[in-house]
Amino acid sequence: MAGESALVSAGPLACRVFGEPWAPPVVLLHSLATHSEIWRPQLAVWSTTFRLVCIDLPGHGASPAPTGPLALADLAGLVHAVLDELAVARAAVVGLSLGGMVAQAMALGAPSRVRSLVLAHTSARTAPELREVWQQRLQQCEQHGIESQVEPTLARWFTKAFAGASPMTMDWVARQIRTTSPAGFATAIGAIQGLDHLDRLAEIALPTLVVAGDADAAVPPQAASAMAARMPRAELFVLKDAGHIGNVQQPLLFTEAVGRFLRETSTAAA
Repeated sequence: MAGESALVSAGPLACRVFGEPWAPPVVLLHSLATHSEIWRPQLAVWSTTFRLVCIDLPGHGASPAPTGPLALADLAGLVHAVLDELAVARAAVVGLSLGGMVAQAMALGAPSRVRSLVLAHTSARTAPELREVWQQRLQQCEQHGIESQVEPTLARWFTKAFAGASPMTMDWVARQIRTTSPAGFATAIGAIQGLDHLDRLAEIALPTLVVAGDADAAVPPQAASAMAARMPRAELFVLKDAGHIGNVQQPLLFTEAVGRFLRETSTAAA
């Protein structure tokens, strides 16, 4: 694929960069318990048009485990530090699930550095009852290890039909979950529990594409639509026959819809 780089440490995090140096930069932020590899289905196509900065969040992939709690604003700051190391002043940001929460924090904290946003399968507030659910998952991981999270996570993320028809893809995602450090998992859960951007979404005046899956039980289309309605320049795209990790379950639809949005907003900003 175009201009693939080796794994590099850029500031506090590990990342890979794909595409030509002169192309419009796009930051890709993964979900909890995966890493930048989750974007493989999109890389070959998008790297022909964009400079892709694929970042591993703390304790995920090749990034070192965190040594203490990190809020979403802290994670956003670490991503900005990577961009500083790469001399990227302004970029589009594509966030999947946890990555979408970090993308919101980037746009709220430093809007001049974000060209456009894609918020995929993500939410803007963690309700108290969901904070308790996350706490239970964390306790399970602490007591039984990260392996205890693999099968339940896959069941939440993918429809039963897709999982049954795609055992090799399930193995690929499962390996990413298994290699997530316990500290990275715990820190990310703490950040998710503290998510509370809902009342500030109106401040995000950037071009934004909110992506939902029609079979996503974690963030149903109604919740994604309500998010988009709060942002002055947001539009909603619903993937058919997709659960929570739509870029994997519907890679072609996701690649084309998000890629079209990124191309249009990069041209408009040029």
